[in-house]
Amino acid sequence: MNTMTYRGYAARLEYSTDPRVKWEPIDDVTVGLVVPFNEGEERFVVRFDPETGLIDWFESMRYHNSASTSKVLWMNKSVKWSALDGKPFLTAGSATWMDDGKPWAVFSVEDVVYNVNVREYIRTRGL
Repeated sequence: MNTMTYRGYAARLEYSTDPRVKWEPIDDVTVGLVVPFNEGEERFVVRFDPETGLIDWFESMRYHNSASTSKVLWMNKSVKWSALDGKPFLTAGSATWMDDGKPWAVFSVEDVVYNVNVREYIRTRGL
C-alpha cells in the first residue's frame, strides 16, 4: 500500500504499487498526483478538506468520449464520508464535466463486500 501524508492529510493509493506514482505539493490543501500512463504520465489534482483532512475534490483532464479531440476538466466531488469498519469511507460523490457546470453523475455506496467470489456472477451476466 502506498500511503501519503501531506501536511497532516493522509491519502492511500491502495491500487498502486508502482514506485513511479508521485505526489507533488501545490499548496496547504492541494497536491498533484502523477501516475504512469502508456509511455508518459497523467496528472491529477487532489484537494483535501482543511477541517477533516479527507479528500474533497479529485480533478483530471479527460476526453468526453472516443471522438473527442481535446480534454475537458473532469471534477469528482466527495459528497459524503461515513465510517466503515471504524475508518473513513467515501459513500457519496459526484462527477462534473467543467464545460457542463453541473453534476453529470451522482454516486452512492449502499453496501461494501470484500473478497467475494464473483466467478458465477460474471459467467452468468458477463462484465
